[in-house]
Amino acid sequence: MRSMESLRRTATDGVAEWLSQLLDSMPNLVPPWSDPTEMHPDNAGWLHRFVRDVVTTNPATHDDLSNIQIYLIELALDAVDWDELAREPRIGRLDWSHAHLTYP
Repeated sequence: MRSMESLRRTATDGVAEWLSQLLDSMPNLVPPWSDPTEMHPDNAGWLHRFVRDVVTTNPATHDDLSNIQIYLIELALDAVDWDELAREPRIGRLDWSHAHLTYP
């Protein structure tokens, strides 16, 4: 059985990888901070909100997923270390309070 720390690392790494791929495919998804060297204490919360909103929405219809799907996704997202993810250089230097997906 995996330890909670191992699960937390796996979940955090998985979300980091997914976000990196999303940023590569959509470079204008999130604007950079005006001062990328400054740490923004609320960035982890904005990052969490963005990820939750994206992964709990049906990409084809843009409707929310079913309640059980959202519950299971949120359960998995609870394992992510959002503070650590927000400190990751490529992800943390972006202003997640202004992140948005524009649907065609």
